[in-house]
Amino acid sequence: MSIIRIPLNGVWFFKKLEFNECIDVSKLDLTAEDWLKAEVPGVVHLDLMRNGVIPDPFYRMNEFEVSWVEEKDWLYVKEFEVSDHIASKNCLELIFHGLDTYAEIWLNSVMLGETCNMFHPWIFKVDGLVKPGKNILVVRFKSPSKVLEMLESKYGKLWAAFYTARVYGRKAQYSFRWDWDPRLPTVGIWRSVELLAYDEARLGYISALPLRISEEEALVEVEAEVYSTKPSYVRLIFKIEEENVKVCVEGLAKEGLNIFRSELKVKKPKLWYPRGYGAQYLYTLNALLLNNANIILDSRKVRFGIRSIELQRTEDEEGECFIFKINGICVFCKGANWIPADSFLPRVDKEIYRKLLEATSKANMNMLRVWDGGVYEADDFYDLCDELGIMIWHDFMFACGEYSEEDFFIASIEREVEENVKRLRNHPSIVLWCGNNENEWGFKARWWVRDRFYGEKIYHKVIPEIIKRLDPTRPYWPSSPYGGDDPDSPREGDRHSWDVWSG
Repeated sequence: MSIIRIPLNGVWFFKKLEFNECIDVSKLDLTAEDWLKAEVPGVVHLDLMRNGVIPDPFYRMNEFEVSWVEEKDWLYVKEFEVSDHIASKNCLELIFHGLDTYAEIWLNSVMLGETCNMFHPWIFKVDGLVKPGKNILVVRFKSPSKVLEMLESKYGKLWAAFYTARVYGRKAQYSFRWDWDPRLPTVGIWRSVELLAYDEARLGYISALPLRISEEEALVEVEAEVYSTKPSYVRLIFKIEEENVKVCVEGLAKEGLNIFRSELKVKKPKLWYPRGYGAQYLYTLNALLLNNANIILDSRKVRFGIRSIELQRTEDEEGECFIFKINGICVFCKGANWIPADSFLPRVDKEIYRKLLEATSKANMNMLRVWDGGVYEADDFYDLCDELGIMIWHDFMFACGEYSEEDFFIASIEREVEENVKRLRNHPSIVLWCGNNENEWGFKARWWVRDRFYGEKIYHKVIPEIIKRLDPTRPYWPSSPYGGDDPDSPREGDRHSWDVWSG
């Protein structure tokens, strides 16, 4: 295999800075006493707790004792070694799988760029910057609340529950307080970071989407992203392991991103069902990337399920029904909202997911709504839902407020939605994409008085266009609740029954 991966997780060093304090990253002295050990993936609150700087924010009123943390900038540094062999590769990519949220990145004193969205990976080309021997990676996180308040001051105040400036940030909205969560705006390298090195090409996302399904046969569209360092001939072999069916796609890859597609037929397909309605059968798609000399350059595997989804909305005696039909069967959905399992996201591992999702199953639930004040969860969460037959109503991350339609904001959202749909579309447990939580209802119910609905472009144009292009196999629902002139109508669409939940 031609891809070399160097994990950059584990021990880092960090220290406090004042907001926008000037620093010279070429003159950092890691022997100084103000540097503390950090753990990556992580967030600054966890690092401060490990070093005894702050108490546990969840004990008594400690939330208020640690409020100063969000007002500071935080500097993180990692030294790592690279061999001559790796440094000489044609392409080196530094991949942060999650940065929370406003960060500036330097490698060997050269600034790579700035980030503004915690919901997708950030990739920086670093060939020519990585040196044989010692390398120094620096990440500066800016105070999220101060950045957001500057954006609000520049573009104008929008209505939002709990903290108005939050709606200008692509950061977990709950972190600025919610009715279930204290105010603990985190910063940090919250998902893994790695250095990739290769000479010719690598794979990006791969997918398997069932297009047509019958008892006799299922037609599955398979797709792979190929990143090539130069124009070159490549060959892709797609194989469904359980059925031993495969197809080969060949072609000239241009420099940069290429998309290769084909179709596979599965005879007598075994379907995926929600728990209580049948088995949760899963297939494995293997994608193999080869060059003109038949040398394997890269490979990836994903699991997927074959099942059909229909959102039935026919007229009935009370108005219009709202029923999920999976494989032609009307499903009685029983479930709950899923919020992040911890305010400090890196503490949530696969075993915590397993414990909570197995409890969901034992409670006879068959659907969870990934609520949009949280995050797009880790792959382990969706893998377990696939295995347990727990359907997912999946929100995009817009909750209880107006959202900007400025160009910079729309551009960030487009990338966020594309990245997460491509990452998650293989999971049969996801049965619906939803635009937001209560935003349409809030506008129509005049929670705020405005002559236009800020965010309408996001939910009715930007997101559905991306869904149509990348994942036409699932229904899209613009908001929750949503339906008719009254979004919270009891006669059509879905409804939020606050009169039941909160008296």
